[in-house]
Amino acid sequence: MIFGVGICLVVLVVLLLIYAFPMYSMHPLVSGKIEGTDIIAIKNRINNLFFIPSDKEWIVIDAGSDAKRVKQEMERLSIDRHKVKGVFLTHTDYDHVDSVTLFPNATIYMSKQEEQMIDGSTNRQFIKKNSLPKLDAFNKIVYLSDNEVIDLYKHKVRIIGAPGHTRGSAMYVLDEKYLFTGDAFKIADEHILVHPYTMDRKIAQQTIQSIKDELKNYEKVFTAHYGLIENDIK
Repeated sequence: MIFGVGICLVVLVVLLLIYAFPMYSMHPLVSGKIEGTDIIAIKNRINNLFFIPSDKEWIVIDAGSDAKRVKQEMERLSIDRHKVKGVFLTHTDYDHVDSVTLFPNATIYMSKQEEQMIDGSTNRQFIKKNSLPKLDAFNKIVYLSDNEVIDLYKHKVRIIGAPGHTRGSAMYVLDEKYLFTGDAFKIADEHILVHPYTMDRKIAQQTIQSIKDELKNYEKVFTAHYGLIENDIK
């Protein structure tokens, strides 16, 4: 009996280590303005969300895992949360959606293929489902088709489907200049590889192969967990 309990504990510890270890290789950007741009990164535990100014309004890419921390950083950086008018979610995992509650005047955008992750029809893993925090009555969700372009104030945001990590994972191109990849891949030793915690590794690998050459088209590539890409990667 004691031996069996010991085995179970060992297995549990191993599983926890396997789950937690990839987090130690993540290196999001520190909070602040990105050199050479008007974009502001906010570090939220192990990932980033990005704030893009548009006159007096803001566009946000992803929404982090800790709304309290995001709010504190926004106040420190003099960002008015009520002036965020568009939030573009790369996918709906918990660590990318929590602070949508901070933006009562924002429209929430995501891939049409990601709808299945929050409407109860597709589980994230086993019996676990994704969901969005309770939104403000003013908030609305707009589902985007692949390569659809949204004109928001002075910016154009184009969605690129990047399935694998979740069914409807996506990337966003800002003004055909900057690419925000979410969790489409991870970076290790200047190589792009399948991101940890991916739902379908085969589809994710296909996505990586399809976007490798496209990464060179953009001045800067912003990942959610692995910082900024400005050099060639393999």
